[in-house]
Amino acid sequence: MFLSFLLGLLAGYCEPLAKPHVQKAIEDVFDLRFPVERSEYDMLALLILLAVAAILAAILSTVSTLPLLAGGFLGLFGKRLWAALNEVHIRPGPRQDN
Repeated sequence: MFLSFLLGLLAGYCEPLAKPHVQKAIEDVFDLRFPVERSEYDMLALLILLAVAAILAAILSTVSTLPLLAGGFLGLFGKRLWAALNEVHIRPGPRQDN
């Protein structure tokens, strides 16, 4: 179960690195450019990485889907969540709501 979480974490973290390679591979295979948005290539890269992580987890041990998806989510959004949690804006002095 923990191995599935770690593989999902790795897959989510590597998604920005894999996206240009997936986009280039699709454009080379189909020999044309699809009018797609950036987020669609991001999603395709993440799905490919999660599928590879699930296959690897199935080969190495038992697969748990929920930890794999939770790891993928934290790997993908972990840096942004951490930055948002650490970015606290506190203004000194009394409130001026009235």
